[in-house]
Amino acid sequence: MTQVDPATGILDTTRPLGVYVHFPFCRARCPYCDFATAMREPIPHAEYAAAVVAELSARSGWFRGARAPDLQSIYFGGGTPGLWRPEAIGGAIESACRLFDATGPLEITVETNPGEVTTESVAALRAAGVNRVSLGIQAFQDHLLAAIGRKHSVAAIAAAVHAVRAAGIDNLCADLMFGLPGQTVDDWRHSLDVLVALSPEHITAYALTIERGTPFGALERAGKLQRPDDETVAAMYSAAHEVLQAADFEHYEISSYARPGRRAVHNTLYWTGGAYLGVGASASSFRPLADGTGWRFCNPRALETYLRSAAARKGNPLPAKIERRTAEDLENEGLWLGLRTCDGVDRVAHARRYGRDPLWFSERAAAAEKCVDAGWLSVAPDRLRLTATGFLFADEVSSRLWLGA
Repeated sequence: MTQVDPATGILDTTRPLGVYVHFPFCRARCPYCDFATAMREPIPHAEYAAAVVAELSARSGWFRGARAPDLQSIYFGGGTPGLWRPEAIGGAIESACRLFDATGPLEITVETNPGEVTTESVAALRAAGVNRVSLGIQAFQDHLLAAIGRKHSVAAIAAAVHAVRAAGIDNLCADLMFGLPGQTVDDWRHSLDVLVALSPEHITAYALTIERGTPFGALERAGKLQRPDDETVAAMYSAAHEVLQAADFEHYEISSYARPGRRAVHNTLYWTGGAYLGVGASASSFRPLADGTGWRFCNPRALETYLRSAAARKGNPLPAKIERRTAEDLENEGLWLGLRTCDGVDRVAHARRYGRDPLWFSERAAAAEKCVDAGWLSVAPDRLRLTATGFLFADEVSSRLWLGA
């Protein structure tokens, strides 16, 4: 019987590494949010920081081989990690850099919200080592912000951007959502235009997704959530592509747009099969192995369960879920994730990593041909990539190319 222990097996040290730190605390829970969050006053800043640093120490050895890995990114997500005391964030950054012998420049991101940042608070984050801020803007209409449970106003957005710039941070990501209840295409175009005028380096533009266990999920099942129809949502997606490309943003992933040289390093690790260590409540990790397989595992979702387990097990909480991914699983995932990007799938690199060309399988080659005929996929001798229309059907293409589905 195979041992179910994500610490076993020889690490594939050729892959770069990212560290993800989950901070679950928020001041309020948005009705669409399905992430692991906790509303608590006061926030246990020091207790949570101690658990995170202990976990980094306990599990860093799992992500080291004969040499130190190439640590490229530290990402603080949530929740609202901008609410965490800067000294706690700085302590986690220092621990990760020390444990992984990081000497080169890293992308270090903290998520936060308008209305929750000041010039002083962002300056403290900058002093702690943060060099990238991700702002959850979502919309530029107060009635839409209220409809999705956001606690900031439109007026707070420009103030937050000013605070980030005044603190000396020159890498700003802004999140926008479309397909919101009551949102029109004109609303969406206005949000895009105003955001472009604020000059962020990166924009994430994504559609509202309704999750079952959320208040919006309950409203949807009851027929009480009036959202734009699929054709309108598709028009909003196309509008984002049109407006942002005209403003010199590169549409480099389905939901991601960047100025030249400002692609998100951390997310790119996910899309290209990099290794990542996730610490904190609910955080997920991927540990690729030299034999072509790998481990995926995640921490307990509930805050108290995570803290108790981390304390009882000396910083090594009992994972809530562990999966040993086969070489075929990871090859499927590599194709799916690669097709999310404008670069697509490099056929030579894919064969080098997974042992064969992605279209070596006759059933996948046949499925790919049908996707080409539908206008969704481009197949060249060196690369597979989605067309502009194919981005709208990315999940459909991936499901057709997924072997064993």
